Amino acid sequence: MKRFSDRLVESIRKVGNPCVVGLDPRIDLMPAFVKTGRGRPTKKIVRSVIRDFHELVLDAVADLVPAVKPQLAFFEQYGSAGIEAFEDTVLAARQRGLLVIADGKRNDITSTAEAYAEAFLGESEVLGEKQKAFDADAMTVTPYLGRDSLLPFVEVCRREGKGIFVVLKTSNEGSRDYQDQTLQATERPLYESIAATVNELGRPLIGDSGYSSVGAVVGATFRKDARRLRSLMPRTFILVTGYGAQGASGRNAAVCFNPDGLGAIVSSSRAITYAYADENLISRSFAKCVRENTLRMIDDITKALAAPARAG
Repeated sequence: MKRFSDRLVESIRKVGNPCVVGLDPRIDLMPAFVKTGRGRPTKKIVRSVIRDFHELVLDAVADLVPAVKPQLAFFEQYGSAGIEAFEDTVLAARQRGLLVIADGKRNDITSTAEAYAEAFLGESEVLGEKQKAFDADAMTVTPYLGRDSLLPFVEVCRREGKGIFVVLKTSNEGSRDYQDQTLQATERPLYESIAATVNELGRPLIGDSGYSSVGAVVGATFRKDARRLRSLMPRTFILVTGYGAQGASGRNAAVCFNPDGLGAIVSSSRAITYAYADENLISRSFAKCVRENTLRMIDDITKALAAPARAG
C-alpha cells in the first residue's frame, strides 16, 4: 500500500504543480444559474445545489491540480443536507482522480480521536461489518489536546495509507495570541514545539518520496515563521494556507517548499470558485472562469518556485 505522501508527490508530478482548490460551499455566493428554479430549500434541494456546483468546479479543474480541499464548516452549516453533499463531493473528486483533503481540524481525547480518524480516513464496525464513512485521503487535525490525541490519526494513516496535516501556524492574525507564545520549558514558540512532535510522529511514515504522511498546516501570511518551520521539518509536507483571498502571494508561499520544489501544497478557495464578475453568467462561462482562476494561481506559484531568490 502506497503512503499518502507518495501518492501526493505522484499527483503533483503528474499535473506539474502543487496547487490545491478549496471547496467551500456558500450558496449565497454561487452563480444564479445554480440556484434558479430550484423551489423551496428542502434538504434534497440544498444537497443537489452543492453537488451540482462542485461537479462543475471539479470538471473544470480535475486535470489541472493534484488535490481538492473541502472545508467541512461550509458543508456543516447546511445540516444533514450539507453532510450528504460532502459525501457527494468526496466521491465526485475521487472519481475524477483527485486526492481529497478534508479540512475539519478535528481532534479530542483519545477515544474520540479514534472515532474521528476512522470516520474520515479509516473504517468502523457496523453490525459486524467494516464500513468506510467519508473516506478522504487526508484530513486536518488540531494538536492542542496533546501528543496522545494525535496517535489514533497516525495509526490510521499507517494502516490505511492516508495522511494528516497538523495545525501548526495558521494564517489569521489572531494566531499570534497563542501559537506564538514562548514556552518556558523550551524557550521557543508553541508552534515550534508542536513541529518537533510532527517530526517525531511522522518519521515512521516517511515514504519512498522522502516525505512523511504526517504533514502540517502553515499560513503563508507569516513569511518569516513559515521559512523557519520549513527548515525545522525537512521531511514534512506543508499545507500552505492564506494564499489568494487572505492576501499571501506566490512569493510568500514559496518559502514553504524545499529546494527540490516539493514538500508543500498551496490551497486557494474563494479566489478560485467565487471570483467572477457577473452573478448571471451561464454554466459554461462559470466553468471557464474557474479554470482561468486556477491557471492564474498555477502560473503564480510555479513562477515563484522557479525564482532563484525564493528562499530569501
